[in-house]
Amino acid sequence: MFYMLIIFLSFLSLIQNINEFAFRGEEATRAVVAFEMSYSGKYFQPTILGDPYYNKPPLFNWLIIISSKFLGWDVLTARAVSIFFTLANTLLIYFFALKIFKNKEKALLSSLIFVTFADILFWYGWLAEIDVTLSFFVSLLFIQIFKLWEEGNPIYYYTSSLLTGLIFMIKGFPAFAFYGLSLISLSVFKRDFRVLLNFHALASYFLALIFSFWWLPFSDNPEFYLRRLWEESFSRVESSKNLEKFLIHLITYPLLNVKQLLPASLFVIPLIFTRRISLPKELNFLLFLIIFNYLPYIISATSRGRYVLPLFPVLAIVFSHVLYEYLSKNWKRIFLLSLIFTVILRVLYGVFFLPYVNHRRGEPKIQAKVAYKITKEGKVVCDCHKVKDFCLYIGFLRKEPLLRSRYVKSWDYLIDCKERKELSLIKRFYVNKKEVYLYGRFTSGFAFNSINCASGSVVSKGMFKGSR
Repeated sequence: MFYMLIIFLSFLSLIQNINEFAFRGEEATRAVVAFEMSYSGKYFQPTILGDPYYNKPPLFNWLIIISSKFLGWDVLTARAVSIFFTLANTLLIYFFALKIFKNKEKALLSSLIFVTFADILFWYGWLAEIDVTLSFFVSLLFIQIFKLWEEGNPIYYYTSSLLTGLIFMIKGFPAFAFYGLSLISLSVFKRDFRVLLNFHALASYFLALIFSFWWLPFSDNPEFYLRRLWEESFSRVESSKNLEKFLIHLITYPLLNVKQLLPASLFVIPLIFTRRISLPKELNFLLFLIIFNYLPYIISATSRGRYVLPLFPVLAIVFSHVLYEYLSKNWKRIFLLSLIFTVILRVLYGVFFLPYVNHRRGEPKIQAKVAYKITKEGKVVCDCHKVKDFCLYIGFLRKEPLLRSRYVKSWDYLIDCKERKELSLIKRFYVNKKEVYLYGRFTSGFAFNSINCASGSVVSKGMFKGSR
């Protein structure tokens, strides 16, 4: 019950200010694509501000659209997908660990360790990024490979191929790396290369391609989309040709991973170096599987820490065994106190730090409300990709996405990041350390009185050219 309580409190901590804290990084990209996809009904061709977007497959965007059916459109809509899959990972870890350990306490500890990993609790467990969703499907794939090792039933080749297709529709070509490296690890572990070359294996490779590519013909430019996904997936490998960067990466990347796995890693690593650790055969195989799937990230000099998140669920199970079996009674108490402290820190982080960061970034959602009040009676376009999140918040309030001006025949208001002499400035905003301009079209014969930036008052509608 104590473990369950901490898990419950961990999830409560994730929702602190979750809807008020503005999108960061690539979150806005995921949400913009999903919002435009839902509005246009073009579910196989992602767009951003109306421009075709080919960098990622569409499945994560579909999940955000499903979320919108329950929550409407807001920041929470996209982040709810990650919260859901953090919970799904937590449950999956529990049931898989229970099967391995036959011990509910160790299984619960596995789930607790996962949800309190620093990168899960403070960032990717709730941000609208693909990583924790990807982790769920990759973990399911690993479980299929584990079952194939354990039972030898060829049905797991086919379930693996289906999951490979789903992973491709989230992440792209790394899906084949996950499946391929997992099968290779099984083959090496069993010392049986027939694992890779039997009829069922070959059939699963073919099916994996079908499950991965079936949706591409429905996009606007399948060939370009496929080529772009390839470039997106493998462009970072080029960085490893620089020997200096590669050597620095070999040293710093594992240290980054240790930080991502705090606080559990702080207790596991000393045990590894001071105790003779013995793992059951199931965990030996799972650890072997994880090592093989870690290789692409350690040899790619520009790999980011979040890329290895799909390995975290299985690592949580391995960590659970090590800590449960080899940590002394007193150190177990200290470990549990560290988890409680981490959750408390996360609550404080959500209550105080996130609002502070939001304020430093100019309160983008609040400023978007000001822009919405000014422009709600006219047609608005957005020509600045750098502030797509600001335009997205306005679109949420208008219940329609903002597109670039070239996709709208006539419009009344323009949001841009550069000065436009041919238009009349209504108001300046400062969002995410960028100056943003709101312009309006005006009818010849009327003098246009620009709005005082501090006042926030609205210009008379009669001054604008009617264009709807």
